[in-house]
Amino acid sequence: MQEEKVVVVTGGGSGLGAAIADTFAAQGATVVCGDIQYRGAKGSKLFLELDVTDSTSWEGFASTIENRFGSASVLVNNAGISVRTDFLRTSDERWDQIMRTNLWAPWKGIKVFSTQLQRTAGTVINVGSIYGETVPPINGELPASVAYQVSKAGLHRLTKVAAVELASLGIRVNAVMPGVFRTPLLDDLPEAEARLRIASAPMNRAGQVQELADAVAFLASTESSFVTGALIPVDGGYLAAS
Repeated sequence: MQEEKVVVVTGGGSGLGAAIADTFAAQGATVVCGDIQYRGAKGSKLFLELDVTDSTSWEGFASTIENRFGSASVLVNNAGISVRTDFLRTSDERWDQIMRTNLWAPWKGIKVFSTQLQRTAGTVINVGSIYGETVPPINGELPASVAYQVSKAGLHRLTKVAAVELASLGIRVNAVMPGVFRTPLLDDLPEAEARLRIASAPMNRAGQVQELADAVAFLASTESSFVTGALIPVDGGYLAAS
């Protein structure tokens, strides 16, 4: 259970982020979502404006949380974007945007919340992807989203480096690696391609968002107190079979 914890979730307005935020709220935590689209209270969650690509926005966001709630105990770096363009047609602008959102932002978030997390012996959970570890099946029609994959591979390495460097401060850092989930990020995936990816996992089904949220909650709990630097697949066996 997460009673009395202040949990920060980026991109908590929809998809995996919403399920993660709802799960912490149901466990009694104070949940603050940083999001560029949502504002104000939404059920038991509070939404504050956060542009994860902007340094000043991060600093103001962290300061607001400290002033209103004290120190954060959990930071979930969930916000992410993708673009379905192939290797040669990915533009410089798209590459930079995806790297800034998916890789720079978690690094910045950990930095600005490090003092608060040190006070609470807190934990960071980064939302990575199985496609930071393996290339999705390609049927000749759908591009491989190279920038997204590289950004998630970088996030996985960031997780390990941060876990090593911040352990002496009492901060744990882990990542979950979702497999195929039906979320807004995958809404534009053609049905044939979705079936191909689902079939790549031995469990032969898409994940339910609650299954990922439960894994994140575990990593934030005392039950995982000796776990840091871990990259945990939540993928129905996808990586094991790849």
